[in-house]
Amino acid sequence: MNNIQNFLEKKKMNINEFAKSYVSNLDIPIDLKNSIEYSLVNEGKKLRPIMFLALLEHYGINSDEYLDIALAIELIHIYSLVHDDLPAMDNDDYRWGKLTNHKVFGVDIAILAGDAMQTLAYEILSDNKKLPTDTKVDLIRILSNSSGSSGMIAGQIYDIKQENYTVDESYLKRMHSLKTGKLITLPLIFAAQIAKKDSKELYLIEQYGYELGIAYQIRDDILDYYGEFEQIGKLPSDENKKTYLSFYGIDDCEKLLNEHTLAAKNIGKKLNNNWLYDFATLLLTRKK
Repeated sequence: MNNIQNFLEKKKMNINEFAKSYVSNLDIPIDLKNSIEYSLVNEGKKLRPIMFLALLEHYGINSDEYLDIALAIELIHIYSLVHDDLPAMDNDDYRWGKLTNHKVFGVDIAILAGDAMQTLAYEILSDNKKLPTDTKVDLIRILSNSSGSSGMIAGQIYDIKQENYTVDESYLKRMHSLKTGKLITLPLIFAAQIAKKDSKELYLIEQYGYELGIAYQIRDDILDYYGEFEQIGKLPSDENKKTYLSFYGIDDCEKLLNEHTLAAKNIGKKLNNNWLYDFATLLLTRKK
């Protein structure tokens, strides 16, 4: 397990360095540049781009040649968090143990920074010189589907408009499979597409992402309820929002967490991928 933790730290450092260099070279207004760098180069886990790089290496591909694609994945994730923290959404004051973007730069700049990060992700994909055109088109389509109105944004709607729906366990799974699961599955699908994997492998990877996404969210709900600010880097969420803890006690949540984690690990075995197996185990016990 130490090997995977070392890998995570190394790749996180590589991504942050690449991101900082990329932003510094952007010819954009300084207020926008500072806002983007503030949220993009951070103490976050960088799990999504790291998953992408790890799967590329499993396929025998030099991941250092695709740091730009990893950055595109992270840009989409960070844009979603900057917007999620806004007063009109979750109204959060802290993330990663520091003030959220809009608390530092203002709501207006935070909105524009999020918009800019979203479009920069597509710009990076379209400008990539290594990938063939058909692969780039596939990645852009997958990104649009995963992050857009039938993916992450749909999940956000279900999250912020819970009062308009009957919220039960199946609703929660649907919401989190879109809001969280889509962007966890995305980097794995990206890597498989670049490696030209067949439909069977793509199906298993999607299933892995789904199981991992549900497990990740259950762990998030537990940490959000029991975790301290110094540990998780943010304040507790809105108590009126339904979570897995709203329907299950802590013991049943832990049981459900283990079930989804085991399902992800079993898929990792089917894929003959020890990294995906160990990664699911690591997320099971994360503290933030």
